[in-house]
Amino acid sequence: MLVAGFGLVSALGGGLLVQHAVSNSQQKIRNKQFSMELWRNVPVEKLFPAAIGRQDPDKKSDDPDDERGWTRVAISSSTSCDAALSGGLAKLAAQRGCVAALRATYLDDTGGTAATAAIIAFRDISAKEDLGDHVRDGQDEQDHVVRALAAPGTQWKDAARTGDGGTAVFDMYTPLFVAVTAGPADGRRPGRLPDPWGNRPLEQKDDRSAWTSTAEGLAENLAYRLTDEIPKVGA
Repeated sequence: MLVAGFGLVSALGGGLLVQHAVSNSQQKIRNKQFSMELWRNVPVEKLFPAAIGRQDPDKKSDDPDDERGWTRVAISSSTSCDAALSGGLAKLAAQRGCVAALRATYLDDTGGTAATAAIIAFRDISAKEDLGDHVRDGQDEQDHVVRALAAPGTQWKDAARTGDGGTAVFDMYTPLFVAVTAGPADGRRPGRLPDPWGNRPLEQKDDRSAWTSTAEGLAENLAYRLTDEIPKVGA
């Protein structure tokens, strides 16, 4: 009876070893170097999707993606950090070893708002850590972080930049930061609010808040997408 019991334990032990081996064979080994250079290893059209926004609420699980909200209207062929970034963020990125900055411009479905997004790549993971705080701190001074990338059919330019946002990619091995600047697509410069609403700085900040919220939302959206892209490509 003891022998039989021992045989049963041995069999269970063998089964556990086999199960463990099968489990190990199904695990994906993380390629940290791939994540470190995600900006170089993934096509720019995937880094900046053709459309981003909300899915059709009637979309079925097997239907193709049909997002609505923002359409990509321009992609820069340059990866220069100096050409893509501006203000205090440009200086800080240079100090922390920016290796590339990819840009794309999106237009909202109304055609009224444009936004240029930049994916900023570093060599060191720690370089991205507090950049979001820096972007938020510069909002009051209108220290715009990304240079506007012109797009056909719009008057989008640096002078029209109104709101900014920035978010780090949520992955410990991916040294990427997403920065966005947004404003009127027709190129107009937002003016001061008329009195009595425009006689204090707080009201002027409130007037820019819609574009700031837009920029922050787009930065978070793209950062989440980049995080999701990592397991898809086996990083």
